[in-house]
Amino acid sequence: MSKTTRRKKSRTRPLVIFVGTVALVVVLIYLNSQLSKSRTLQPYAPGLPLISVKPAPKEISFRGCPPEGDGGDRELNLLKNRVDEGNYVTIELSAVLALPWPKSVERVPRRRWYSEDAQSVATYEGIPLSLEGYLAAAREEGPESTNCRDLEPETRDFHLWLVGSPGQDRGSSMVVEVSPRVRANHPGWTIEAIENLVHSRERVRISGWLMLDPEHPDQVGKTRGTIWEIHPIMNIEVMRSDSWTNLERIAST
Repeated sequence: MSKTTRRKKSRTRPLVIFVGTVALVVVLIYLNSQLSKSRTLQPYAPGLPLISVKPAPKEISFRGCPPEGDGGDRELNLLKNRVDEGNYVTIELSAVLALPWPKSVERVPRRRWYSEDAQSVATYEGIPLSLEGYLAAAREEGPESTNCRDLEPETRDFHLWLVGSPGQDRGSSMVVEVSPRVRANHPGWTIEAIENLVHSRERVRISGWLMLDPEHPDQVGKTRGTIWEIHPIMNIEVMRSDSWTNLERIAST
């Protein structure tokens, strides 16, 4: 091999390495963009309103328990413990049941979410909604970090399961929760009064804040149809004599 040939090869080798490196970087950028797309929600979900500016949650301490609770996912607890009212938008329950979520957030504390995931969830989380349907079940929950693991009944959440038609299974339901901080202002919202609505199969309207709870993906298709929730519930109404009547008023009669 001549000196000229060797000299040409020595000059072209760095160029080949440079081009190969650039190509690899381009491929990695492309793959990362595709992965990001797979984690994000669609920019618009049919049937749900898009609200660019949502009200900031307002929380209070309750029976010595701070808004962030005691342990667990602090950011999630703050959302669960909000107490502010909203301008509720009435939508179909089916629209929320069809709303997707990034699978990579499941069972992951919010502080560890990818920024793309947090942004896509924030598109819909915090919308004040009213949903109509029927209660398939109601249950008083045990101590939770959200409520500082207090053992008193007054500090426990109520889990309700909202379905689109009477007698429908919980596997296609949406979990909607009554928090103790809100319930303190509604003495008529007892578990007995709510269970009566389950048994009577009366149509209800639930108003509150849309929130994603990433802690229960294993229940989807079994005891719930989505990990999107109304949490907390701010108002419960019952269809009586062709008009909506507040549960508080019904319980007081």
